[in-house]
Amino acid sequence: MEKREFPRIEAKTWRWILAMISYFAIIFVTGLIAVIFKIKNQIIIAAILSILCLLSLRIIDKNFAKKVFLLPKGKDIIITIVGFLISIFGIMLLSILMSQWNIETSANPIFDMLNDENLMEFFIASCIQFIAEEILFIVPFLFVINKMKTENEFLKVVVALIFSSVIFGAMHLSTYNFNIAQSLVVISLVRVAVSMSYILSKNLTVTYVVHILYDWSIILLYLAVADMV
Repeated sequence: MEKREFPRIEAKTWRWILAMISYFAIIFVTGLIAVIFKIKNQIIIAAILSILCLLSLRIIDKNFAKKVFLLPKGKDIIITIVGFLISIFGIMLLSILMSQWNIETSANPIFDMLNDENLMEFFIASCIQFIAEEILFIVPFLFVINKMKTENEFLKVVVALIFSSVIFGAMHLSTYNFNIAQSLVVISLVRVAVSMSYILSKNLTVTYVVHILYDWSIILLYLAVADMV
């Protein structure tokens, strides 16, 4: 099987920057549309967000989505399992470190919204929304990979991973009541763990599946514990 490489995307720097800036506008516009049209259905809101994010990729390259979301092959299944285990190990290690660092965290508001009646709606909505979230990761990641002037591939990957993870964490500031430590440290480190599946596979479809498996494992575990209390 031909070895995959990170996609080479020849685009001017201003296009990459414009795409990254556009995500702040997309999040705002999605919320505005939901308010104006009084949209309560989370699936519709998630679809609007992900469609706008997919369209934003065309600012950089009209074939960007095709270059990152690839059809899975046999090896991808193994990497998906490995990526999921890395993510679970990462959150367990992070939980220990958080207790040592005395980082106060805010609960994800989704836990207060979930119930037996809307669980399936939130699951479908999250699966759609994770497309947008993976785009929020991949654009800054590949920006560094394609633009950083060094022959040291390992250094490129490390810088790209840190840069994209911090941006991903910053995008979650409003979700966690602007808790800077939680967003820029905790969420960023969780993102690092999830993103390892992309570094191993060079396939964002794999990372997307890992993201779903990781998030919903945490959600279902939380709900199971809550039912026992």
